[in-house]
This record gives sequence, structure tokens and C-alpha cells, in this order.
Amino acid sequence: MRKRLCSALLCLAMAAVMLAGCGSKEKSADSAPDADKSDTKTSDTNELVMGVSSSVTNLNKHLESMKEGWLMLGALYDELYMKTESETRYYLADSVEVSDDGMTVTLKLKDKLKWHDGEAITADDIMFTLDVNADPDNGAGYANAVYIGDKPVAYKKMDDLTVQITLPEPSASYVTILGRLPLLPAHVYDNDTDIKARSEENLKGIGSGPYKLKAFKSGEYLELERFDDYYGDRPSIDKVVYKVIPDTSAQEVALQKGEINFMEISSQTAADMYKGDKDVTVHSFPEGRVNYLACNKFSDTFSDPKVKEAIFAALDREEIVKGAYGADMGTAANTIFSNATQYYDKDIKGYEQDTGKAEKLVKETGLDGRTLKLVYNQDRAFMKETALIVQQQLKDVGIRLEVEGMESNGFFDRVFGDASDYDLYFNGYGAFGDPDEVISGMFDGTWGINLEVSDGQMDLWKQGRAAADDTQRAAIYRELQEKAKEDMSVYPIAYPNYVFAASSSLQGADALQTNPVFEDYTKLSFK
Repeated sequence: MRKRLCSALLCLAMAAVMLAGCGSKEKSADSAPDADKSDTKTSDTNELVMGVSSSVTNLNKHLESMKEGWLMLGALYDELYMKTESETRYYLADSVEVSDDGMTVTLKLKDKLKWHDGEAITADDIMFTLDVNADPDNGAGYANAVYIGDKPVAYKKMDDLTVQITLPEPSASYVTILGRLPLLPAHVYDNDTDIKARSEENLKGIGSGPYKLKAFKSGEYLELERFDDYYGDRPSIDKVVYKVIPDTSAQEVALQKGEINFMEISSQTAADMYKGDKDVTVHSFPEGRVNYLACNKFSDTFSDPKVKEAIFAALDREEIVKGAYGADMGTAANTIFSNATQYYDKDIKGYEQDTGKAEKLVKETGLDGRTLKLVYNQDRAFMKETALIVQQQLKDVGIRLEVEGMESNGFFDRVFGDASDYDLYFNGYGAFGDPDEVISGMFDGTWGINLEVSDGQMDLWKQGRAAADDTQRAAIYRELQEKAKEDMSVYPIAYPNYVFAASSSLQGADALQTNPVFEDYTKLSFK
């Protein structure tokens, strides 16, 4: 069961843009209904045409884990609700209530909701979706909606709109996690939970969002049109098209020609290029991610804790972010929580550079006579640039560093295991929303086993998960952020930003700064 949970949680983390290489293995198809009728070129100013670097292979959000896939399917499926520290924004759900003891969650849908094929959305669809994620063999990625740790939740239908969920133990984060669950139509799958085997149904794209499927050609485009029976505000934009353009330069040309009016920006150079263009607006907001440096506890190098102290004292995160990221692409990190994590404390001081201390510790520990090895994921933005700056900063205090870039799959196999043939590595994790949703998995052994985490820190993770009161959770998580710094579990380097260029006529792009964009497509319009 733990293997099943780790796999499913990994896919969820990818939805928070954490890892690469955990894509769906769903059989690829070249077309969906009406695929031959699509025209991906548009001159209609009331169409949002978004350039994306890769394509979904199916239209079932539960089987999609890659960043581009979550973007492309966002308008097809609505969440139940989105819970933040300050508010709960309801979509398919009418209400969610938690019992005083924190053990019972009652979820009620809005009345008269419809799937894109006109069938009613009911409690049966909630039950089916939970059953899907309780199936250990179907590839669904929301196991944490049906498990607290490795203990299953119990759920039952109360009426046509209401489901009651009983937790095996209190979990303050469960309500937040449940809200992001996209429902699946039970009638389309004939209540068969083996969704991975239902290739035809996975291409129908029968969803609940403001836009419905018009045409899909895998590897080329996904075209959506307004769903007129949508329960919420009527979308202002007629069509949303996701146009697959793998090459960034080709996306830039398409944006200049007006063939697309949205593209993600991945470098400061690109962001600067558009700043003087009156027809294009550059948007930037926290991605909800932490990029960090970690020390491999299985390396003999760190048998002396002063070695880690020396390395951390040698680094200047502000200089790293300025040189590797740029002003728009990220900010220096101060804790293991991101600036988009609930209970993040901006007042906690991050590690500060002290080259005098570092030089002294280098001599004390004998680091000046050794060469350390750092590995990084070469498929991730900013990692190579960061490695070169860190290499120089360590050299300045007498530490020789060898750096090695690796492809995603080999990188994660190596750093999430017990290999001892390297000393340091760069990685990043999704950190948007509740800290128990993804971040805890980085430190409690869910993702890997090579970080040093004290018993005191582990206890704080458990306390934060169980506490029901927001004020109490905030206090626990502040202490936890301080404790992680004391433990030197990781060296948080940067909070990357999600940056995109869009037509200046697009309104509402900054209304809800969530990742992936956009949480609510009905807030978008063209002026």
C-alpha cells in the first residue's frame, strides 16, 4: 500500500510542478470527436490561444501528472472548492463541513450541476471518484483523498447531493486536499474504476468546467468551446485553444505573429524582451515551489556535521538568485515553505553567508583537501546556472566542487534512494497551499530517505497535520520552519515565479494567482 501511496502522491506533486518523468502511461490517441473539423489558426480576438511545449495523451485529469497537462485540462474540469488561509472559493461544492472532533467531513454539491454531455452531476459521481482513487492499480493520482497516511477513509452517500467522509484520524489538511479533487462521470465509465484501461472514455473529455471539448489531436492541439449550461458565470471568451509548440523560439514567433496570445516565459532574457512591447504584458507571480540544495546523508562526507555548516556558511542565496534566475523569475528563499504556502512566515531569517566562518570550518574538517560532487536535474530550469554559481562560491572558501547534470529519470532514481557516490544535489518541490499536501512528503520519507530530519521536526509535522485550529497550526508551522533551519535539512535557495506573456488585451489574468493558471477561466476576457 505504501508503494501505491508514494506513486499516487508523486503524481499529485507533479500537478504542483514538482518532478519530471512521472507522466501517464495511458495509450496515446491521435484524435477525439470532431478532430478533423478543428482549425488551430485563429484571427478571432475572442479566442484564447495558449502555446504549450508538450501535449496531453488523454483527457482524464486523474491520469495526467505533467505540468502542461494540468494547464490544458484546467478549463475542462472544475474543482469542488479551493480552500486558502483566508477563504474558501466554492465551485462544484455548495458546502463542506467538518465535525467538532475533526473526524467527519460532510461534502454537499450544488444543485442542478451538469456534465458536458448534459447528465446530472450527483453524489454518485463523488462516490465513484473516491472509489477510483481507492483502486491501487489504475494509475489515478489522488490517493490522499482516500487515505490519511496509509489508513483509508470511509465514505457513504447521504442523499443525491451529499457524501459523508469519516477519517481514520484527525487531519487538518484533508479538507484542503479534498477540495482540489476533480470529479469523474460515473455514467461515462459505467462505474468501472479501472480508468487506465478505458482508452475510449478517457478521450471523451466529459468534464464539469466552463469549457467543453470541441476537438483534440494529440501532439498538435486541444480546442475547447464555451459550455452554455455551465452553472457559474458565463465565460466571456468563446474558445480556448492549447497549441502544442515544443520549441520556445517558435512560440515566441507565434506570439509576435498573433497566432497565440499566451506563452510561458522561462528566462529573464525573454521577460525583458517583452517589457517594451505595448501589445504584450508580462505577468509574474509565485509558482508555489521551493528550489533547494541538499546534503546526501549517505555520503561519508557529512559524518562530521561541521561540513554542512561550512557549506551553508559559504553560500549567498541572494547572489545565486540574482545570477541564475533574474529579477522576474524568482526570489531568494528563507524557509522550507514557499511564499505561496499556507502558514509561510516571511519574517524567519534564512541562512546568511559568513565566509570567515566557512573558511575556518573548511580547514577544521579537512574539506580543503577533498573534492565534493554535486548532481542536478539538467531538465529543470535554473539548475545548471545555480550549480555554476554555487561551485564558485564554494571555491572562494576553499571547497572544490565537481558538478554533474543528469536526465530527470536517472536523477530521481539516484537522489531518492540510498546511493552514496555523491555529496550534494539540487532539487525542487511543489509547495502551494497546505504544507501537509506535498512539503511534508519531502521530509517524512515519502519521497526519499536521504535527508537529515530530527525527531523533533518529525513530531512537528505530525502536530501540524492533526491540529484543527488555524491559529494553532500557524504556531506549529512557524516552529517547524525554524526547526528545519536548525536541523539544516536543506538549504532553501529560491522561490521561482510563474511568468507568462499574454496579449495586453487579456483581462483577469492576475485575478487568482494559482498554479497552474488559470483557476477560474470565467474571470478572463478581452477588452
